[in-house]
Amino acid sequence: MGFNVQEEVTVMNSRLQSLEKWYHGLNVNYTSIPELVSGDASFRKFYRVPEGILMDAPPATEKNREFIELSSLYLKNGVRVPRVKAFNLEDGFLLVEDLGSVTFANKRTDENRVSLYNQAVDFLLGMTRVDASGLPAYDGEFILRENGICTEWYFNKSRKVNLSEAESLIIARAGELMIANSLEQPQIAMHRDYHSRNIMITGDDGLALVDFQDTVRGPLTYDLASLLLDCYYELPLPELDGYIERAYGMYCSCGIIPGVSLEKFRRWLFITALQRHFKCAGIFNRLHLRDGKPGYLKDIPLVLKYIDRETSMFDDFRDLRDLFRKYPQ
Repeated sequence: MGFNVQEEVTVMNSRLQSLEKWYHGLNVNYTSIPELVSGDASFRKFYRVPEGILMDAPPATEKNREFIELSSLYLKNGVRVPRVKAFNLEDGFLLVEDLGSVTFANKRTDENRVSLYNQAVDFLLGMTRVDASGLPAYDGEFILRENGICTEWYFNKSRKVNLSEAESLIIARAGELMIANSLEQPQIAMHRDYHSRNIMITGDDGLALVDFQDTVRGPLTYDLASLLLDCYYELPLPELDGYIERAYGMYCSCGIIPGVSLEKFRRWLFITALQRHFKCAGIFNRLHLRDGKPGYLKDIPLVLKYIDRETSMFDDFRDLRDLFRKYPQ
């Protein structure tokens, strides 16, 4: 897919003008010029004004209605997220609460890392209290759809491999094991991208979530895997074990995993992480090849390192490990 930079700039400027017009029309006192904060892996743009953060989220590609509904759900259940102040669903414009500009990733240092990760692990207890009954299910069909992203964008389009029937069967069998592992766990509200770039440090040193529009009802350990086995940052292994034990103790104490051993909890976690990393190997290549965002290519080596380690932990996934070793990136 080709990209015309001039066309993209023209569209961006046009949408910014429309966003400014909408914002100024909300209140006669809203007269500021929006200042670009950032974009992300989607097609959204974020601008800061005194009244909050303006989101330019094209409705053709972004889940704006879900963002609004989930903001309300999270806040009602005691999980800190930006409050939505105003919205225009037709054009994809939102004004939301400004939680500041300090992310977990920005604040993390060698000196404060343990304290921050302990806080982020503890924050996940709040997710178990969110009413997940009305959320989409992260079920077998969902997981297979995500796995297909890796097959298409990692193997087929990036590595330019036409997988043999035997190789396709390896992926299919791995998918069955991933699904069984996921469905065996307690199903709770699941952010789906709970990592250091999507956790904000608020002014009172509390934590808050952003980028939560893809929330589903899914396995207990998914968000923990996103945090501790972050595609953008690798924790030292001894430290990692400490956070896993902390999370296990927390979930045992609240009664959500009665009778589950630490060994079983770890299996849940690492196979869940494998499924996430399998998907991300495809997504990062898709962002480059389809969406013209090559910046994510630098994160693929860590993702593949995780995949190699996780597939080596369980005999059932050794064939999948060998498949990735056969077609490295």
